[in-house]
Amino acid sequence: MKTNLIRLGAVLGLLLGGSACEKDFLDINKDPNNPTTADINLVLPSGQATASFIIGGQYNVVGEILAQHLGIAQGGNQYRAWDQFSIPTSTFDGREFSGGLYAGALEDFQYVINAGTPASEWRMVGIAKILKAHTYQVITDLYGDVPFSEALQGSANLTPKYDRQQDIYAGLQALLDEGISDIAKQQGRFPGTADMNYRAATEADMQKWVRLANTLKLRLYLRLSEVDAAGARAGIQALYARNQAATDFNFMRAADSYQFNNGTATNSENPFYQTNFRLPNNLAVSSNLGDTLVRYQDPRLPVYALDADLTTTPLEFLFVRPGQNAPYPNNFTTSTGQAAVRLSFPGTFFIGQAFTNVNRAGSTFPGITATDAPAKSRPTLLLTYEESQLLRAEAAVRGWAPAAENAQTLYEAGVRAALTRYGISTADATTYLARPQVSWAAAGSPAAQLRHVTVQKWISFFATNGAEAWTEVRRSNQPRLQAPLVNLLGGGRFVRRLPYPDSELQRNPRISDTGLTPGDVTTPVWWDVN
Repeated sequence: MKTNLIRLGAVLGLLLGGSACEKDFLDINKDPNNPTTADINLVLPSGQATASFIIGGQYNVVGEILAQHLGIAQGGNQYRAWDQFSIPTSTFDGREFSGGLYAGALEDFQYVINAGTPASEWRMVGIAKILKAHTYQVITDLYGDVPFSEALQGSANLTPKYDRQQDIYAGLQALLDEGISDIAKQQGRFPGTADMNYRAATEADMQKWVRLANTLKLRLYLRLSEVDAAGARAGIQALYARNQAATDFNFMRAADSYQFNNGTATNSENPFYQTNFRLPNNLAVSSNLGDTLVRYQDPRLPVYALDADLTTTPLEFLFVRPGQNAPYPNNFTTSTGQAAVRLSFPGTFFIGQAFTNVNRAGSTFPGITATDAPAKSRPTLLLTYEESQLLRAEAAVRGWAPAAENAQTLYEAGVRAALTRYGISTADATTYLARPQVSWAAAGSPAAQLRHVTVQKWISFFATNGAEAWTEVRRSNQPRLQAPLVNLLGGGRFVRRLPYPDSELQRNPRISDTGLTPGDVTTPVWWDVN
C-alpha cells in the first residue's frame, strides 16, 4: 500500500508516464492488509481517478473500435492492428490490467474497506465496495475469468485463483448489497470533496451511491439475459420488490449520472481527449455507426462526427470501413475536380481542435473553436441516467419489471436524455422519436423493441464508454457488426474477449486453470452465447 499522501495529479501523471514509471505494477497483489498513515479519504479519490482514467482511456478506445464506433483514419497506424483483430498479450499490460486496475484502483478500494471497517467508517466503506464492484464488472466483462475471491490479499496469496465469471457476477451482486447496507448504517465521515464522483457531503448525497448500486445490479442481471434468463428474471424481480416503495424504484435519477469530472490542466483532461491529443488523426468514425446515424437522421451526427472536408458545403460526413487498409479508396472530389480521400474525425465535443485536415490545423477552419477547454474538461461517463432508463426499459420489455414500469415511457426518456446531453432540442428529440427506425410504435414485437433499446444504448455510448458498448454488442448481437475488410483472425471470426496480459501469463501459473490458450481472443466469455 502507498505510504505517502496521495495527490491525484501525481496518480494521473504516473498513469500517463512511460515504462520507467510503472514501478512494480505488474504484480496484482500489493498488500492492502498492512495499514499505513494514509487516511482513507485520501486513498478513495486515488482509486476513483485511476479507474476513471483507465476505463475512459485505453479500454474506451479498444471498445470503441471493437464496437465499430470508430475505425482507423488514413495514415493512422496506432490502432490499426486492433481494427484488424490483432490484439497481442502485450496489450494493456502493466498500466491497465495489472498495474492500473488491480494494483491501483482495486488496491485503493480494498484499502478503504480494510482500514475503514474497524473504524466504523461505513459511508466510505460502502462507497468503496460499490466502486470495487463496478471496476471488477468492467474487468470481467473484458477478460472473462479473473482473480477475484483470492485477489488483493498481498503476500498472503501471490497466485490467486481465476474465478469463473458466473461466480464473480454472484460475488459482485453480494458486494453491491454490502455497500448498500453499509451506507444505510449512516456512520462515519462523509467523504465530501474526497468523493470524486458525487462529492457526498449529506445523507441525500449518499443516496446517489445507493441508487447507483441498484442500477449496477440491474445492469449485471441483464447481462445474464441470454445465458441465465431465469436467474436474471428472479434477480430483477427481487430488486424491484426490495425497492417498490421508493421513487423510481430507487434507480438512478436525472442528476445521478456516475461520472468523473475532468479538468483543463495537464494530465487532468478527459482521457479520450488525451488519447487523441497525443495521437491525433488516428481515429475516424466507423461506417457501422456513421451509416446508422445517417439512416436514422440522428441529430447527434454533427456532434459525433466532423465534416469530412471542412471547406465546402453542404456538410459531408464520410466514414471508414472496419479493417480498412491502405490504399484507402477515393471517396471525395475536391473543388478542383481531384479524387481524394476524406474521413470524418470524432466531433470537436470530444477532440476539440486537436486535429489536422489536408495539412491544415483544425483551428484554422471556419466554425472550429480555437480552444480545447470543453473537450478537455468533458466528464468521463461510467454509467449515465440515460443508460439507467434504457436498462429499465429492457427489463420491462422482457416482462421482468412491475407493471408500473412502462417500457415505452422509459425508452423515450432514455433517448431524450441521451440527446439532451449533446444539446439536441426537445422539438428535434420529438421528431427523432417519431422516425420509423426509432419509433416505439413501429416496433411491432418484443424482439423489435429490444433492438430499439439496445441500438439506442449503443449509439449513446459513442466515444464515452466503449468498453460497455462492446460488451452490450456481444451480449445482444445488436447491432450486427460488419466483417472487417482485413481480418487477421480469419474470415467470419470476431474478437470476443481481450487476451490475458503477459504479466499474468508470466507470474500466475493458475491462469492455466482457465483452459484458454495464451492470446485467445475468440472464445466467448460466459454470458456471451450469441
